[in-house]
Amino acid sequence: MERFATALSDALDPDFAAGFLAEALETRLGPTVRGVLVLATAAAVDAGLRVGERLSERWPEALVAGTSFEGVLAEGRVIRDRPAVLAIAWAEEHGGDDGELIPFLLESEVFGPGSVDLDEVVHVLEEARGGPLGDEDLVLLFPDAIAGSALEDRLAMLRERAHGAVFVGAAATGAGVEPANAWLGAHRESAGTLGLVVPRGNEGGTALATAGATRFASPWLRIGMCRSRWIDELEGEPALDWVRRQLGLGPAAPVEPHLDRLMVRLRAARDEKEGESDESDLDYLERYVIGVDDARGAISVPSAFERGDEVALALPDPDHARANLRAAAESLPPSPVVLQLACRARDEALHGDADLEGAWVQHVIGDRAAVGMVAPFQIGPAPDGRPRQRVHATLLAALGRN
Repeated sequence: MERFATALSDALDPDFAAGFLAEALETRLGPTVRGVLVLATAAAVDAGLRVGERLSERWPEALVAGTSFEGVLAEGRVIRDRPAVLAIAWAEEHGGDDGELIPFLLESEVFGPGSVDLDEVVHVLEEARGGPLGDEDLVLLFPDAIAGSALEDRLAMLRERAHGAVFVGAAATGAGVEPANAWLGAHRESAGTLGLVVPRGNEGGTALATAGATRFASPWLRIGMCRSRWIDELEGEPALDWVRRQLGLGPAAPVEPHLDRLMVRLRAARDEKEGESDESDLDYLERYVIGVDDARGAISVPSAFERGDEVALALPDPDHARANLRAAAESLPPSPVVLQLACRARDEALHGDADLEGAWVQHVIGDRAAVGMVAPFQIGPAPDGRPRQRVHATLLAALGRN
């Protein structure tokens, strides 16, 4: 019997979906299932929770946990805007150090938009791990999408307290404007954060890969005048002038209709000899331009920066995205499951086909299962190991070992 199995159901009836998923998983794992991660589309409303309840009844000794996302992907296709439930299950006990997933749940008061209790978070993580974490441990984290940019600072502090454990994840999403419901067993938490500890899940630093989807559209430009969340000047010119030129727009052309095509890369100031545009240098943050101020010639970027820092404009590039995605998938070690954490903007708007990225990863990894979620943002380590919020990127994580 295998240790990991996945199954997908887009049945409208949660009871039928639960029965289908249970039979499919038991066919691969046998009747002794140790745990299940249930990922539902936000359009399923509470169907994911009801599926989880049925699976807990069927396997009372198993840890069953779940939350919802904008979309899920499996079997080479992406499902958004309609009910669907994806299950990732595992079996057999290997002493907690052989890649077994251990779910945990953080309440919104402990790890939410308004506050973070690091002592309690570390306690929950170490209780799940069965002891202190280390830099080879992988922690999957699914905070609610409303967590926003403040998440990075909290994760940086948490990583220090967790002895360098590697954090990777994606933003959970609820139905409509509601927060996502995360749950573990009978415990349900609105806007809570579901997570899983994978002991030694990044052993050797090889279990993760990131694929960007943009290319440089300008050299690195020095920030001159700026305000909180606003860049007024780049290399002595209004920032908006640079944006118009790179988008091929006239001096007075409106920019707002084109913002979905424009991103910026941000990094701290460097020496001139280090300032050249180099696609292999990934030590930067990437953010969307979310607004413009025509009167001041400024652009709004949801990040922290200061005068003297550097910006490079970037544009989505489907060929670049596919090449990076293939390289990322091929770099992963053998594993039964590849978790794909995908950005919602990497769909038909980028490729002309909503299913292309899911199908492409499945093609590259062969007979392994490629499954995952579609989300507004992802979480992944920067080159220095610090957890960062990622946008317009796909992250891949190899789960389990072959």
